[in-house]
Amino acid sequence: MSDPFLPGNAPRSPGGSRLPIYRYALDWDAFYERYPVPDVFEQTVYRWPAERLRELQNERFLELMKRGWQNPFYRALWKRAGIEPGDIGGLDDIVKLPTYSSEDLKNDQQEHPPFGLLPGYPSLAEYLRCTPTKLQTSGGTTGKPRNTLHGIVEWEWMALGGARALYVQGIRPGDIMQIPATCSLANLAWGYYKACHDYLGVLPLTTGSGIVTPSRRQIELAFDCGVNAWMSFPEYLLRLAQASREELGRDIGELNTKLIATFLGPDTEGTLRAHLESLWGCPVYDNYGTNEMGHGAFECACKKGLHLMEDAMYFEVLDTQTHQPVPPGQVGNLVVTIFHRRLMPSIRFNLRDLGRIVTTERCDCGSSFRRMDHFLGRSDNMVRMRGVNVHPMACLPAVRSDPRTTGEWVCEAYETVVEGRPREELTVHVEVRRDAGSWSGLKEHLQARLKNDLGLSVNVALAEEGKLDTVANLGEGKAKRLLERRPAYIRKN
Repeated sequence: MSDPFLPGNAPRSPGGSRLPIYRYALDWDAFYERYPVPDVFEQTVYRWPAERLRELQNERFLELMKRGWQNPFYRALWKRAGIEPGDIGGLDDIVKLPTYSSEDLKNDQQEHPPFGLLPGYPSLAEYLRCTPTKLQTSGGTTGKPRNTLHGIVEWEWMALGGARALYVQGIRPGDIMQIPATCSLANLAWGYYKACHDYLGVLPLTTGSGIVTPSRRQIELAFDCGVNAWMSFPEYLLRLAQASREELGRDIGELNTKLIATFLGPDTEGTLRAHLESLWGCPVYDNYGTNEMGHGAFECACKKGLHLMEDAMYFEVLDTQTHQPVPPGQVGNLVVTIFHRRLMPSIRFNLRDLGRIVTTERCDCGSSFRRMDHFLGRSDNMVRMRGVNVHPMACLPAVRSDPRTTGEWVCEAYETVVEGRPREELTVHVEVRRDAGSWSGLKEHLQARLKNDLGLSVNVALAEEGKLDTVANLGEGKAKRLLERRPAYIRKN
């Protein structure tokens, strides 16, 4: 049986056109039968028992493996690991396959420019001529942005996954969602725009960011247009609340916001969520995704972990050193296998994002989709400092433990000389609110709390509000939490 999602297998355009017209380039009925739209999804596969879901995942994994053996990137990877086609009989055997990382993708694209062997088609030019395709990149917070091609299935899933999450979280037709992010090479704004516009009957207010639409204008538009839902990063949501108060003299709670979809990071104590919910007067839901997968996990109304999007992908958590699976509750690298990707397929991609499965039990919302904890940082952003592993994101609880801070910080690793010997140091730069009043005792409090949380004595440098905006990339994108100044690291990179 031919794959209805591959080029050339979709129904022909009316009138005999041979152009790759988007609405006719895919068998949409087959796509939605496989990946139901939000309200159908919420009442069907989202509530399936775990056993039935596992059967579906196994079936889709075996389909994916057939495509994998036809892909030159995976054939070479698996050959080096001594894997033969008969070695993988189902999802239980996935641990036999080697993982790969962004470094492997970077090398692949350097050796076979511009997109590497991973796309999987003998003639990529021919693919592009017959299938609508979009180029997106990773955020680049840990290195040079990585190119990812999205064919029509991958691009449409990005919107559908986001729409499913928003629907489960409470978004409904007629809502108005403000999206203060730029439709650029990053996925974020595109995904939420299409989710609202294409699948939910929601008006997306794509306001952009920065000089395009300054914070004051963002708030003015929200009040003028009756915005009742938002998508943005926590750092910018805090900035917007401040701008509303200081520049317009209005409490952000006056918007009567229905909900906020955001990316909380390692807010394991709930401090950041509580602060946002207090300021905005509405529920705040955490989400997780990447450039390759789109929307990978989301919170439901219960807020007891993020449901993995299990009908479209399979997640593992592997020990960062041994690369072996770890049990629920233990932290490791998230590794994803994405069932729906045809162009640039993903089979055991080590994201190097730290996470853990919090439970495999059915949720009170009715779903059996496994749940993961908040995003806990990146294993490749770890700092080895005087024999101690330090993850910059682990500073969050300490930094936000004192209301005088803005909650923003950036770690700076560097080398100094003490008594003629080099010594590695870590300084945590922390922003202080303009209205904080006295800074007395704040530095000492933060140093003590950070030493307790990190297991290492670090320096603290206090900065006035706004001083870290540029260096930490505060705004619409992912915040940068580590500045690596050590000579050995600089030479390496």
